This record gives sequence, structure tokens and C-alpha cells, in this order.
Amino acid sequence: MMVLASRTAVLSPPARFVWKALMRPDVHPCNRGFAWPVMFEDATLPRVVESSEFDRVVWSSPWPTVPDILLQFDLRPETRLRWTLLAHAPAPSERTIEWLRDQVSHLVNVDLRQALGY
Repeated sequence: MMVLASRTAVLSPPARFVWKALMRPDVHPCNRGFAWPVMFEDATLPRVVESSEFDRVVWSSPWPTVPDILLQFDLRPETRLRWTLLAHAPAPSERTIEWLRDQVSHLVNVDLRQALGY
């Protein structure tokens, strides 16, 4: 698989809380009765396709227009969360990659932070 984009965010809550939220995108971490990711443009909730306790979660693509994309989250000490968009060849267009990057940035830097209350 090829890397389409990758970024790192430093989050406030302990890594185990972030990992649990990533493992259950269908359940709000604060038990608010709804999923925490705000999905855009006909996106669906992703499913977990791979994980390693407290340090890695890989999601299926939540975007129907690019179903072969994987979204990998790697957690490091001090709650450094690196997300990586992965795809098989051929890669989507640059415009699509930019759109995906914006979607994931919003998911991590807005939705996840707000859901965790930090």
C-alpha cells in the first residue's frame, strides 16, 4: 500500500482514551448516545479492520467514493496521534487526496478533540 498523506496531532487525553474512541467510532466517548465522528458527504461510519491495544487502529474507508482507502492511526507516548491515509495503486487524484486529508484533519482536530472533551 502507498501512503497518500500523513500528519501528527498531539492530544490532551491519555492514549488509552483516544484508542478506545478510535476502536468504537459508533459510540460517543462521553455516552452521549451518538457516534462521535461527524461524517461528511455521504460518508458512513468506518469499521475497525486491524488494531493493536493502545497503540494502533486501522479503519476501513468511510467514503463510498474511495472505498479502497485505509485510515491508520498510530498512538505514541504523550498522546501523539499519527494518522496515515493508505491506498493501493493507482492512487486517487491529487484533488481527492487533498479532500481526504482535509476530512481526516477535521475528524482528528475537531471531532475527536470535542468528543473527548479536551
